Amino acid sequence: MNVITIEMATPFQTQLLNVLGIAVKAIELEHIEEGVLERISKKYNISEEHVDEYYAAILTILKTHLRLHCHDIKPAEFKQCLEELKLTPDCIEDLSSVIYGPKRSNLLSGLIQSTKFHPQLISCKWRVDITISSNIINRVLEPNIVMEWIFNTGECVIFELSLAKFHQLRHTIATILVELQALERHSTFKAIQSS
Repeated sequence: MNVITIEMATPFQTQLLNVLGIAVKAIELEHIEEGVLERISKKYNISEEHVDEYYAAILTILKTHLRLHCHDIKPAEFKQCLEELKLTPDCIEDLSSVIYGPKRSNLLSGLIQSTKFHPQLISCKWRVDITISSNIINRVLEPNIVMEWIFNTGECVIFELSLAKFHQLRHTIATILVELQALERHSTFKAIQSS
């Protein structure tokens, strides 16, 4: 596991709140002025790379904590983790007040809105069609599977599969389910679910 160690430059330590504010705005999907990180860099005479690293680290800390629904982690434990990252006490207090303060619900809703979810399948209907005779199609007495999928977005998709393609689809889904079960048994996944 890569651990990011942040060593703050002295004039920038007091202005870290600006970078935290920008990260909060990004999560809340508020407008951020173009070039704001560059202006901070010039104002405090700190390289743009360092400002970008500070911003990325703070944004990652906020998003990770919010995504994992770390409501079980007490503020003292959270602060201890930040101390291990060698953040300044001011930065730790600011991050903690954002995570556990009144903005938490806004941050969570902004994070949910910005996260793209694929539509979920809510209904799957299927039937087997067998063409008995046809002067257009050469595949007489060959079964086809007609599937109707309805997603949580309201979208309805109807498609037809040959028997061979249906078995390929069935095999692919079974393989994915086996891999998901193996992943669920992995200790890292259990740790994520328990947090």
